Amino acid sequence: MKEQKRKSLDMHVLNKKARKRILLIAVIGGLLLMIDFVLAFSNHDVKLVEQNGKLYMMRPEETEQTGHLSLYASVTAEEDGRRKEIKQSMEIALEPYENEVQAAQQQKVDAAEMTESERIAYELRNMAGSFNSDRTLRAVELPMTLNSGEKISWEIRRHNNAVVILMVMLLLMAAVYKTRLKPLEKQRQKEQTSIVRQLPEFVNRLVLLLNAGLVLNSAFEKSVEESRTFGSNQADYFYRRMQGIYESMQDTNSVMHLEFRRFAKESGTRELMRISNIISDNISKGVELTEKLERESEILWLNRKKNCEEKGRMAETALTLPLVIFLMVLVVISVSPALLEL
Repeated sequence: MKEQKRKSLDMHVLNKKARKRILLIAVIGGLLLMIDFVLAFSNHDVKLVEQNGKLYMMRPEETEQTGHLSLYASVTAEEDGRRKEIKQSMEIALEPYENEVQAAQQQKVDAAEMTESERIAYELRNMAGSFNSDRTLRAVELPMTLNSGEKISWEIRRHNNAVVILMVMLLLMAAVYKTRLKPLEKQRQKEQTSIVRQLPEFVNRLVLLLNAGLVLNSAFEKSVEESRTFGSNQADYFYRRMQGIYESMQDTNSVMHLEFRRFAKESGTRELMRISNIISDNISKGVELTEKLERESEILWLNRKKNCEEKGRMAETALTLPLVIFLMVLVVISVSPALLEL
């Protein structure tokens, strides 16, 4: 009963921690969304003006800083015998207005050696660099065609990461919710491993005491008392539960086989359930207990042996990669002197 209350309390604590983490993720995600929303509409400090079907960028005043604008330039051209839309992002920096004209130098590249996509990208880069060639112009026109005649479609590129932030936020929330009970699952696995490991020894001791002439309750009490002498067993989950059943029998006069059956149901371990059923059948139907426990003890020891062999094979598999790396290191060390002499 105490174990059930403890597990229920642990589950409540884990659920509470998971709710706090989900709330924290939601708050942080909301703040990031607000920051992203503000940046998406405030990082374009160059105004775009449309007049007579043309687009103009308004240059910053003399007292202002360099203006920045993020744009997409889309050009439809023919490449490899088919029409293709080439879309390139452009970061434009407009220098403040000046009265004096400063000639801008542009790098010349042989366009004959370029593909169509490379040529268009090169022309767009040159175009972005030419916007500051004449800083006496207040309004800088965005060209609607390339030098080769292809039309350009301009689009403001907003740095909006709201979808990514939402996806990451939802994934983190789902991960926190799904793994909230993982510590309990690990603890449950450790408990089941303890039961499977210690149960054969306990049943074997119980059989020996029954064959010595003790009744079931006395054999159980004697077996638990003997387990106290082993320091390693006192910290083991299985023997802690056996000790709890023993103390419950002493303090409240509870029935041993009912407490043992309750423990078996809580653990969900098949081996323990079989032992519990054998003991309950002996109490209710008077069936032969010792012979059945002996047969069950043999099965338990056989299963324990198989589990140990399986863990040994898994350990061998896990050691394969380190051994291969170690062998390669030895080969390199052995061959290096010969290679250095060549």
